[in-house]
Amino acid sequence: MKNTVKSILKVLLIIFLVLYLGLEIFVTACLLNFNDQRITVFGKKSLIIVDDDFSKDYKKGDLLVVTKDDGSKVRTGDYIFFYNPGDNYVINYAEVSNVMRTNEYYTFVVGNDYNVYYDYFVGKSVKNYSGIGKILKVLESKFGFLTLIIFPTMVAIVFEIYAIIIEIVELKKEA
Repeated sequence: MKNTVKSILKVLLIIFLVLYLGLEIFVTACLLNFNDQRITVFGKKSLIIVDDDFSKDYKKGDLLVVTKDDGSKVRTGDYIFFYNPGDNYVINYAEVSNVMRTNEYYTFVVGNDYNVYYDYFVGKSVKNYSGIGKILKVLESKFGFLTLIIFPTMVAIVFEIYAIIIEIVELKKEA
């Protein structure tokens, strides 16, 4: 009975450590892939955390995975995500009123006359993960990073230093 409980606890500990390590790696990768607007970008995919209710489709705290394509699939009436350089590069979500092709890139007109150039186009296709954005926002914060990565690392380092000191003391006692 005692051995069974020990082995179950050992398996649970291993599962916890693997999940924790995976979360650490994911959060670190998100932080390392921040762009200048504090949006995580993995190649053509952007992770957008909804901070306010900028649409009836998405609520505060949602995590949106927006995929950027070449713009050829965007049509009049579609909604797109884009950086607004006039508003400190915040992410906006608006309906396209016209699509223009210039050379090899597309330009989208949103509203009456606001041009969104391809460089500011974030994407159209979206996967929405309700409520997950709140968690990721906390983990990506200074406090979250400190709690998730720095503090446990410091505890492990102190524990290792303590173990080395104990070994040295035991070696001196034997000599």
